[in-house]
Amino acid sequence: MIALVDFFVRLVGDVGRFAEIFINDVVLGAGDPLSIVSVAVGQVLIGFAVLVFAYGVVGALFSELGVQLPTLGRGRGE
Repeated sequence: MIALVDFFVRLVGDVGRFAEIFINDVVLGAGDPLSIVSVAVGQVLIGFAVLVFAYGVVGALFSELGVQLPTLGRGRGE
């Protein structure tokens, strides 16, 4: 149980650390606009993929409990 708590603490701490690295090394350090855009677009794509996966996981858990969430794709009867 302690390992799980440590994992989430480190996960949240690394989000702040990434923001610090992004500002200091990418924005202020390199000064290259293409680096800034590529890192920002990569983070948006990863964030979107994580959200879609999490929606699927939560939907599967709710489905086991009998709660139906709206689907992202085709409906059941189509």
